[in-house]
Amino acid sequence: MPATLESIEAEIATLHETLESQGLNSRGVTDIFGRKFSLPVDDEHKAKKLGLTQIFCNFSNPHMRAFHTSWFGFFSSFFSTFAAAALIAYIGPDLNLTAEDKGNAGIAAVAGTIFFRLAMGYICDKVGARRGLGTLLLLVTPPIICFIIPGVIVNAGGFIAARCVIGWGLATFVACQTWCSQQFSKSVVGMANATAAGWGNLGGGVTNLTMPYIFLIMMSFANDEVDRAWRLCYIVPLVLHVVGAAAVFTARDLPDGNYAELEKSGAKQKTDSKVVLVTGVTNINAWLLTLTYGFCFGVELTMNNKAVLYFYEYYDLSKSLAGVLGACFGLMNLFARSWGGLLSDWTMKKFGIRGRVWSLFVVQVFQGFMCLTLGLLTVNMPGPVRMERGQASKYPASVFESIYSVTPEVTFHCYGGYEGPLFGGDGDFCKPKFDKKDPWKFSPSGEIAGARPGENQNGIYGAYKHTVEFKGGSETTTYVVKTKAAWIPPCASKNIDNPGTGHAFSADGTDLGVKKIPTDAEKIVVGDVWNPDCVRNTDGALGKTMAVIIFFSIGVQMAEGLTYGVVPYVSRPALGAVAGMVGAGGNLGAVIGSKVIIANANYDQGFVYLGMVILIASLSLGLVYFKGEDGGGMFLKPGALGKFDPQLWMPKGEEMRGADQMDYSSVAIPGEANKPKASTAEEAEA
Repeated sequence: MPATLESIEAEIATLHETLESQGLNSRGVTDIFGRKFSLPVDDEHKAKKLGLTQIFCNFSNPHMRAFHTSWFGFFSSFFSTFAAAALIAYIGPDLNLTAEDKGNAGIAAVAGTIFFRLAMGYICDKVGARRGLGTLLLLVTPPIICFIIPGVIVNAGGFIAARCVIGWGLATFVACQTWCSQQFSKSVVGMANATAAGWGNLGGGVTNLTMPYIFLIMMSFANDEVDRAWRLCYIVPLVLHVVGAAAVFTARDLPDGNYAELEKSGAKQKTDSKVVLVTGVTNINAWLLTLTYGFCFGVELTMNNKAVLYFYEYYDLSKSLAGVLGACFGLMNLFARSWGGLLSDWTMKKFGIRGRVWSLFVVQVFQGFMCLTLGLLTVNMPGPVRMERGQASKYPASVFESIYSVTPEVTFHCYGGYEGPLFGGDGDFCKPKFDKKDPWKFSPSGEIAGARPGENQNGIYGAYKHTVEFKGGSETTTYVVKTKAAWIPPCASKNIDNPGTGHAFSADGTDLGVKKIPTDAEKIVVGDVWNPDCVRNTDGALGKTMAVIIFFSIGVQMAEGLTYGVVPYVSRPALGAVAGMVGAGGNLGAVIGSKVIIANANYDQGFVYLGMVILIASLSLGLVYFKGEDGGGMFLKPGALGKFDPQLWMPKGEEMRGADQMDYSSVAIPGEANKPKASTAEEAEA
């Protein structure tokens, strides 16, 4: 039986679908200017395929060029913003930074960009995400250059100001998400947004991981001068910014072209930015997502500022190893945020927009519990910021009498009241009285005959433990380093220059006198090796912490990806404004997390409080609601609220279109005003 025309057309349509599923534009669809797309597109010319082949093997304009340049630009800004955190152990002494200075600089780096994220949303709607992203990358390069040049930034004020300005670059995130939302169809926009943002966020982890080693390389160029070496490290983020900006400007604003040419052709509606901004801020869902994003992306920024210090101060780790472990939180961005996007797209296909919101809620709650668990692992152990009732009994009296001429009971006397680690009261812990620079600080007669280090404060000299394994057993020798550099709180650790010798004691406390420390390393980690209950000395504590950190990080980054799977549905006409609001919420959450919730070095206690806040904030997702037959909320079916619209205000008159919504019927290309719009490559050539 001969094939009918209908059956042939059906077979052709099936063939096209098969080829398009492989990422091929088999229909030869072109933009309004006749340029063929490399990917299959929907009716709005947005790419509807994004698989591993496209991600790793396609860099063509417009879709994949926008994808790759957007994530790389955001990555560059993340790298430069957190470079200082990774180098703080070297920058701090050179610029005489106090703990307060370091904390204020970390806050400035993420607080300064709150306004710029809001502004970037406005810019994306007005002139396009591409121009906003590329311009901002170049705008923040002057303070990076100032870091490189000796003598420009020499004190805490300059350091804080430079970190603040460099932090403005984090607003590239808004451009990244807006741009990807404009280039990819809603069937894959969750994956596109999540992967681009995840790879951008990866800059934080890569910075913590690589900067200590970049520093070592630069030391060879700086003749081992630390003050020159850390400055030279900033050449790397400078290069990333310049290359990233140059790449961005080679791409296109939208699938069909740039804003100016599309407005001239009549396809794009000219944007009234004030109207767009008001539309965005009068959407209830935008504010709810701003809140919840503050406690997923905000948590990531908080951890980027705190994780390395947490590992370094609480555990028996060198600065470089603490940097590697701290980097693991950010490195999960390599895949975890994409998982969130994939989950968002999958739940959308299965359950509609309600599926996207439910999956975001579940993952948000999961990361809250992981944060809570991270703190609870160690919050009831003595650590660098808290002494335990009866802690003196854990230390060898003979050693302390040899070193300090006082008993442990004197050294570990609590000068304040005892309280619980979380909610106060008459608990088992008290805060040590300690001056990190001066072992004699609180001695009544100063550093003179009769005054002893440790009197009237709780500091101790850190010790280096060395174990030799041999057949049938092992032998451990502890070397107490009696220098100001090694003066630490109880249960603390510190990375110091190798002093060469130390006051040695055998495992049973026998005084062996001053001996050479058996290592040629330039740096050694000294700490409180005596108390087995300290976090740093507890078997398995570090492994458990790392396991929780990994799951915590995965949850955080999946929640970020899931959030921006919902954002494109909030307000199409104000996509940039909403993306900017939600992104700014992330940075505001980081300020709250770093400055209020984890405001001091009591990190694990702060993790418990932060976990509680995350769980409470997650409940607000139950209020998210979308109108229409495809809408609804977590607990409300589509249309359950009747005519209620979470978009509280819209302009009257002409229908307001989004910046990425084209009216192809109005296209008027000079010289081709009467020519029908080409839909295939063959028609365009004709």
